[in-house]
Amino acid sequence: MGVNPFSPTPIPAFRGDSARTTCRWCLNYCGMVITRDGGALRIRGDPSHPLSRGFLCAKGLSSLDLALSPKRILHPLKRVGERGEGRWREVSWSDAISDIASRLREIIDRHGPDAVAVESLPPKDYLIWEAFAKAIGTTTFFKHDAHQCFTPQMIVDYATFGALVSYPNMTVEDAERVRTLVIWGMNPTATNPSKGVAFERALRNGAKLVVVDPRPIPFARRADVWLRVRPGSDAALAMGIANYLLTSGLYDREFVERWTEGLDGLRRMVGKYTLDRVADITWTRPEDVRRAAELMAGNRPTAIFTFIGLVMNGNGFRTLRALDVLIALLGDVDVRGGNAIKLPPKTVRRGFEGENIFRLSREDLSRQISAQRYPLLAGPDAITPYPHPWDVLKAIEEGRVRALLTDSNPVAALEDGRRTMEALKKLDLLVTLELFMTPTAEISDYVLPLTTFLETDEVTMYTGLNFVSARSRVIEPVGEARGQVEILLDILRAMGLQDRLPFRDRAGYLDFILQESGLKFEDLKTMGYLVRPYEERKYERGLLRPDGRPGFPTPSGKVRLWIPELDGDDLHIEPPYSPYSTPELLKDYPFVACTGVRYLESYNGLGLNVDKLRRMHPDPLVEISPGAARSLGLHDGSWACISAPGSGSRIRMKVKVVDGLDDRVACIEGIWYLPEASSQEDRLWGANANAITRRLTNDPILGTSSVRALLVRIEACDVRGGS
Repeated sequence: MGVNPFSPTPIPAFRGDSARTTCRWCLNYCGMVITRDGGALRIRGDPSHPLSRGFLCAKGLSSLDLALSPKRILHPLKRVGERGEGRWREVSWSDAISDIASRLREIIDRHGPDAVAVESLPPKDYLIWEAFAKAIGTTTFFKHDAHQCFTPQMIVDYATFGALVSYPNMTVEDAERVRTLVIWGMNPTATNPSKGVAFERALRNGAKLVVVDPRPIPFARRADVWLRVRPGSDAALAMGIANYLLTSGLYDREFVERWTEGLDGLRRMVGKYTLDRVADITWTRPEDVRRAAELMAGNRPTAIFTFIGLVMNGNGFRTLRALDVLIALLGDVDVRGGNAIKLPPKTVRRGFEGENIFRLSREDLSRQISAQRYPLLAGPDAITPYPHPWDVLKAIEEGRVRALLTDSNPVAALEDGRRTMEALKKLDLLVTLELFMTPTAEISDYVLPLTTFLETDEVTMYTGLNFVSARSRVIEPVGEARGQVEILLDILRAMGLQDRLPFRDRAGYLDFILQESGLKFEDLKTMGYLVRPYEERKYERGLLRPDGRPGFPTPSGKVRLWIPELDGDDLHIEPPYSPYSTPELLKDYPFVACTGVRYLESYNGLGLNVDKLRRMHPDPLVEISPGAARSLGLHDGSWACISAPGSGSRIRMKVKVVDGLDDRVACIEGIWYLPEASSQEDRLWGANANAITRRLTNDPILGTSSVRALLVRIEACDVRGGS
């Protein structure tokens, strides 16, 4: 995919004849080169990029179409009608900044700094939002996916290993060494495409493949073993594999005896998970579970990677713990071809990676929302720390939080979306920094136009990888769009708080990030990439612990196989709604549904506003098996209406019949809204899975969401949604 298959794009104000930068459509941040070709610009992958090595997916190749989309917001907008009414007035930047700053000062003076909530999500520039929150003194800095995306994965890895281990970080060098690759609850083709290319390379080099997923994702169809797990039962499967490794003596005895603790407690916990019992719970076959376990243990090094699939089943903390236990039992920790621990270069890092330089004091964090309820997630002892988004919304509903500044789209992305929207409407001030008029932007007081990554200088930080790169501004900003750094610093300046940060402008901010490396941002732009050499088995040489002693950065220095105060006596807990926890609902809601399914073109919602990508993937999809389609009188391309217990809503999606799906399982695409729909009801809720999800969890540790393990009803409906 090195050449753009789309038609050339007319030149905007291009800076030079050739430029190298990094993509920001997703968390892969692939390298790209943009060149002038006569009267047009062309995009290709950067072959020198340490991860992507010249690869670019369809999103990256359409980056100019994103930047030049006629649907972009290009001027500051102020609401003049009722919230959601769609009446706006263009205002100057100076008027917008002045009014926002004045209203923030008033809220802080009357209600305290915690009454101002600040929210951001990668892949946008995240660190500047942490700095902004520190400057205004609020502890209500949160991510609306803190309970259902990467944050729980990071927290669990830190609790188990003291470092990030299970996050996919395979590069070409690792692909040369891995012998068994396990893809568990992630779909690299759609969500981690450049890492998927590394996985492809591993398979070409002869690696074996185990896939654990209810969907027949492309990698599942090529797997040596595909475990078609029931949504919500992954912890039982992992414990069954762990039990088989232990009872068969297939685990890495030397690593476990020297570098782990809690083996006896683990044996007691997993002992009841025989292969037959696991197969019954998970809807797999005992012989397949056995084959997978023997392949993982007998063909090493083995790398096990997951992403958000295991978080969003209502029992996320303990499910991820079960997977970490497997990684530890196999012993391929911090080695090439296994689950490597890759340390970044010496730069300022983002708080969701556990290294928040803008962290508030213990005294301040003791009052943080969620600190008492979820102390691993929020409060003075949390790694992150973030309030749980449900608790923030409750605080908004109760009037304890009065303002929100965000660069995200929680209305579309959070469970029980209608309730989320009604909560946000109660705010005294809602400011959204965005590219397009999203559902959250629609109900805002101000919508401030952001630059795309092609219009912005940034330091690109890679989670779980050992390098950073320069993202270079290659075209001049379109319209009046501004970068997040400029906008937030202008607000602080108008509030009289600019002296609370160690930088005053973007150039100072970028140099601040790199200060420990001894580089300036202009140096990084010349270099392209700053790489920290990877060293294997750092735990043997004291390179992981702050005290320099051998071991892992956990309290004991050892990997924790059993944590009694967190694990209890069983890591498997049924979802709130399931065939086993609520069998009485099966008659009316017979499908186990996994919501939040991603497709490449619409992965994070941006593609919905880019015509070329929307033509590639025009409609929201629900995947069902051929058998389920026949029983419902549906076929590929039919329209179906979907509802869930207790939601009071239903959504309409196009049917995709998928060979290999279990007849009892449905997979529902996530984060869809319909920008082209004329009515707000259809636009926001007609195809949004979060119109039927609820705030449900069985996770007492982190309150992870159950949206990938629901019960639903599917019915035929016409194009207008009538049954």
